[in-house]
Amino acid sequence: MSAPATTAPALPTLPREDYARLEQRGQAGAVPAIPNSAVADRWHTDYPGWRGRYWAWIGEDDTVLRLRPINVARQSTARAA
Repeated sequence: MSAPATTAPALPTLPREDYARLEQRGQAGAVPAIPNSAVADRWHTDYPGWRGRYWAWIGEDDTVLRLRPINVARQSTARAA
């Protein structure tokens, strides 16, 4: 009997504009801004789809922000009219 498959936690991909707003408020940044590389090492293990570049404080409910890895959209999703 094989072990049950585990599902990787959800990994948010933020539009570049949302990331820029969070970064201005100090709520997001580039991975080198995290002094403890063990955090990034664990994120690579726990979030296989993570590109390894960005983090953000993400609200999981109304009162708690958690430091999480994020991906940032490569291009703006808005289209010119």
